[in-house]
Amino acid sequence: MKKFIKKVTTFALVLMLCLLALIGFDFFVIGSKYKYSYNASLVDKVDRLRQINEPKIILVGNSNLSFGIFSDLIETEFNMPVVNLGLHGGLGNAFHEEIAKLNINEGDIVVVCNTGFSDNDEISDPSLALITFDNNYSLLPIFRLKDYINLIPAYPNYLKNSISLYITMQGNQISDSSYSRNSFNKYGDIVYRPQTEQLDVDDFFKKHHIYIPQINETCINRMNEFNKYINERGASMVVAGYPIAYGEYSIFDEEDVRQFNNRLIDELDCTVISDYTDYLFPYKYFYNTQFHLTEEGAVIRTNLLIEELKAWLTE
Repeated sequence: MKKFIKKVTTFALVLMLCLLALIGFDFFVIGSKYKYSYNASLVDKVDRLRQINEPKIILVGNSNLSFGIFSDLIETEFNMPVVNLGLHGGLGNAFHEEIAKLNINEGDIVVVCNTGFSDNDEISDPSLALITFDNNYSLLPIFRLKDYINLIPAYPNYLKNSISLYITMQGNQISDSSYSRNSFNKYGDIVYRPQTEQLDVDDFFKKHHIYIPQINETCINRMNEFNKYINERGASMVVAGYPIAYGEYSIFDEEDVRQFNNRLIDELDCTVISDYTDYLFPYKYFYNTQFHLTEEGAVIRTNLLIEELKAWLTE
């Protein structure tokens, strides 16, 4: 029995040493291979978040924010610095909420703009999360223990791809696309939308059905805990709408949106400042997906959010 335990212990130790060697090889030899990618903008967003300790407005959500807000308009209206943390739906709602926790202070206003409310409290795409991390160890605090466990199975494939990029010298490429770190401004907004990426709106929405979000207990409970976390730090949290494509191909109507809106108000502890029927945007305002707005659409959406925040602040 002692020999067996010794063998198991030795095997576990060897396995751990091999894993540490791989991680060391990845960090010291391979290094970052996605530093100019769209998701690499998170490094800049986090830097801005951490540097601002005065009362600020923090926008939390996925790419509907990065492609749908002009933060300078909000900053000018409220005379408060704005940080747009919107990134990628594949990372999940919980991931975006954890980003905001890196620096929430008294007087902050956290505006959550999710496009879904039925997540399972996990990172949706672990491979994407590893690409986002990309050996930027300042981002480690974003990941929860349960996230690390879910990332482990995705790590071998991530390492294989990183080694391939290293060998072929194809890593860290700068692309002429909106999906690039260089397409963001200092606030975290996308400001470069090449015409080549503009979708054919009629063709896109004819093929892609848009659904009103489902709501589940897991997501609501976590968001209410997030609200509690924010309030304990002397800050406030509100939930605001996101652009909903609405037109001739819609499989829902305004009453469906109204029912969803009312349920959200009933189940969340924080204030829902939006009437989601105001966020029914014609197809012409969408840029390259169902959640990404053109520049004109982003201005309209930003001004709508400003009016909602003003109404909430004067209540």
